[in-house]
Amino acid sequence: MDACAEYLEVAENRVALYGFFARVYRSEVDAELLAALKQIDFRVEEGEARYVEGAARLQAWLSCPSFTMRKDLAVDYAKVFLAAGISQGGAAFPYESVYTSPEGLVMQEARDEVVRLYRTKGLSVGGVVEPEDHVAFELEFMTLLCREGERAARSGDAEGVWASIDEQRAFLANHLMNWVPQFCEDVARYANTDFYRAVASMTEGFIAMDAALLEQMECRRGGASVHVAS
Repeated sequence: MDACAEYLEVAENRVALYGFFARVYRSEVDAELLAALKQIDFRVEEGEARYVEGAARLQAWLSCPSFTMRKDLAVDYAKVFLAAGISQGGAAFPYESVYTSPEGLVMQEARDEVVRLYRTKGLSVGGVVEPEDHVAFELEFMTLLCREGERAARSGDAEGVWASIDEQRAFLANHLMNWVPQFCEDVARYANTDFYRAVASMTEGFIAMDAALLEQMECRRGGASVHVAS
């Protein structure tokens, strides 16, 4: 299978999942999103263990509706990501700088680096309330990179596909993989609802799977040019 066809085989699902996780972490679940989630069957039979487990837990939670679902999620979002109502203990603050800077502060080197990367794509998130290294922004940036690769693949531009894969692998390695696993562990630790525990597990598992997928594609690219002497 050539690079374009191989990329297109997984492109739609990757874009959808990065977009889904970005939306969930960006703000609390509203009525529209909750209704949409109830129409999806998240269960999967195979894949990375954390993703499979999280998907099953999410499906179970969505299958047991209650009149307080939205309220429960709103309270949990504020508690887990904003530390609302917490006088002691911790929270899963959704900023790369918090997890990668020595002092655990926002607006540090990681934020400056992602701003630089966003600008190379003509993006600006200046003026928003949240720092640019918020997990939702970083996941949305991955959707942009995935779509760039998809456009190249649909036009038959194999070199463009490989260039996009290189960018995606670099962003995963230097940013998402650098802190999101610990962030997800903290989400699971501090969440009261199975919804956020499930999403955290799915996020961690999906990012690991996606990094492995891109690595496999890269290995096949290298292997294609290798000549084995007989």
